[in-house]
Amino acid sequence: RKPYGGQILSHDFVEPALLRRAEWEVWFAYDLDGSYEEGPPGLIENAQRDRRWCQGNLQHFMLLFTRGFDGLSRVHLSQGILGYVASPLWLLFMIISSYLLWYQKQTGLSEIAVAPFTPYLRLSATHHALLIFLLGMAVIFLPKVLSLVDLLRDEERRRAFGGVGRAAVSALGETLFSTLHAPVQMLFHTKFVLSTLLGMEVHWGTQQRTASGTAWGAAWRQHWLHTLIGLGWGAFAWWLGGDIFWWFVPVCLGLVLSAPLSVLTSRASLGEALRNAGLLLTSEETSPPPQLARLNARLEACAARKAGDGDPLVEAIRDPYLNALHVEMVRDRDSIGTETNAARATAAAAKVLARGGELSAEEQEALGSRADLMAKLHREYWIAQSHAGTYDPQGHE
Repeated sequence: RKPYGGQILSHDFVEPALLRRAEWEVWFAYDLDGSYEEGPPGLIENAQRDRRWCQGNLQHFMLLFTRGFDGLSRVHLSQGILGYVASPLWLLFMIISSYLLWYQKQTGLSEIAVAPFTPYLRLSATHHALLIFLLGMAVIFLPKVLSLVDLLRDEERRRAFGGVGRAAVSALGETLFSTLHAPVQMLFHTKFVLSTLLGMEVHWGTQQRTASGTAWGAAWRQHWLHTLIGLGWGAFAWWLGGDIFWWFVPVCLGLVLSAPLSVLTSRASLGEALRNAGLLLTSEETSPPPQLARLNARLEACAARKAGDGDPLVEAIRDPYLNALHVEMVRDRDSIGTETNAARATAAAAKVLARGGELSAEEQEALGSRADLMAKLHREYWIAQSHAGTYDPQGHE
């Protein structure tokens, strides 16, 4: 049963696993160009998308032992699961470590006794912890270092990323952001995993892509608990001792700064300033491919148009090209589900024809999902224009 069963929300690795079971070869076509998808514009929107992906990836538990899947397919599915389960495991590790440090201070005991996993090195427990930390840092930083080394070997790609110097500074900046963002994501993912295990279902809806910026009020509503946890945990670590406190600083600082970080990184102005400085560039920005160039030109043309006060629904009704495209896109899914939505769409169309005022968001959504009504309104609009003597073959009044 849902949320563990039902329609699989994250299907990207399930499909190749089924193809491999059917004895097809499946390749990662990493070098294909011409297909692009924007990421969420802020940390909150990114978390909302992760909530859906978390449930989808946890559904893969039931597929791990599917008959006929090969080993690599099971590895891919396991990695997707661990991408979210790792967060509650990390949080549990932090809580247990904090408890052991508190217990050590309260009892006055010396170093915590553990069985060494490298007895031939004759390391203390502290040095073992440092070794694990260094191994973790190597796993995190080695891909970044190798990417920069690979960039040195390709002059064209070096220019596309702003040069080696700017690429290195960008990598450092991205690392700083990731360090601050990681504990916030840890708490988000832990909440998502627990809510899924408790049977709380999520619905896959339209994702927000426009970088409109996160308001301070919305940021504090989402991050107030993160901030309190960061302040409380930091105070507790300081009470445990100065040496211990500095190990907790990266986690606590990211939580304390979660709201400002959410607001700042949602601003398009920050991205534009970094791009102008040649930082965090991608090759698609420095040398746009034809697909993105055409898209940008059309977006600029749409922004310049004033007809219909720029209302997207009005434009989709009025403009012949947009109307044909819109109708074609929704034709195959013309069913709008319930009688309430059908009545709402019909009423909205009547209001448009009668010029009865602005439509609500629900009315716009219901009307926009009906190909027949959108086509009818387009016809009625141009019949009215021809009767009024304002017809223009270029599509302008």
